[in-house]
Amino acid sequence: MSETGWIRVITLPGRSDFSTLTRWLSESKVIHRFTLEGDSQILWIQDEQAVEPVRLAASEWLKNGNGVDGTIGVARHLKPAVKLNQPFTPLTFILLIFSVVGFALVSLAMKYGINYFSLFLYYEKIEAFTQSNSPWYLVAQGEIWRVITPIFLHFGAMHIVFNAIWLWFLGSRIESVYGPLKLGLIVLITAVASNSAQAWVSFPTIFGGMSGVVYGLFAYVWIVGLFAKKPQFELPPALPPIMILFMLISWLGVFDGLAGGEVADTAHTVGFASGLVCAGIALVLAKNKIQED
Repeated sequence: MSETGWIRVITLPGRSDFSTLTRWLSESKVIHRFTLEGDSQILWIQDEQAVEPVRLAASEWLKNGNGVDGTIGVARHLKPAVKLNQPFTPLTFILLIFSVVGFALVSLAMKYGINYFSLFLYYEKIEAFTQSNSPWYLVAQGEIWRVITPIFLHFGAMHIVFNAIWLWFLGSRIESVYGPLKLGLIVLITAVASNSAQAWVSFPTIFGGMSGVVYGLFAYVWIVGLFAKKPQFELPPALPPIMILFMLISWLGVFDGLAGGEVADTAHTVGFASGLVCAGIALVLAKNKIQED
């Protein structure tokens, strides 16, 4: 039996409680419906590529006591691998491209002496060039982009790979749920806060990298997922304490050798703190909106 535009997936017991299975289908953005056929329910979907994953989830749901607990476990297992109808996240992709460009500019300067990346530093390395003992000199002269652009500069392959992986992992989650504007605002706030704090303590030593923003995005995803119960923001339980522990241990300088230089610990900590603030504001605004409605 088939209907135009709908694909028959599986036959299920008609008297079952389908709430957990339906919840997983909705969270996975699978367009679906059930129809009655005798004493059975037929599950139909429209996405041909999702047929096998959905059939597997429904089968596991059936094996686990009509899905009281089984569907959620299956959903968590399938989501990262199957990626059912996950939207493209353009801003996250653009941030990644800019980071690669920043890495390339730094590499050109180190290998060939072609120094364009200094245009994107918070300040110039040689203090005499700033005509001031203040890290804010160039910004005060109108070069406002410098409070943001250091996040794109990376000083080694490990540096760019580590930050790129975390940026995609965290940024795409936020953008897929709230859109590019909210992600952009969070990146802007955490970038300005972490860069400015690092500039204050590091001057005149140069710095760069997306790590401060990454810690801000991590804090945002963690807190919003924890209190707003966003399934897309669910993190492995061990990840938050590990990330915080690494941030604190890094202050002891144990990672400086691996990084090939002094780690921007101030940027990490301030980025994390600003991410917590963004998450707190988002939760308060969401609560007020619910109360008004």
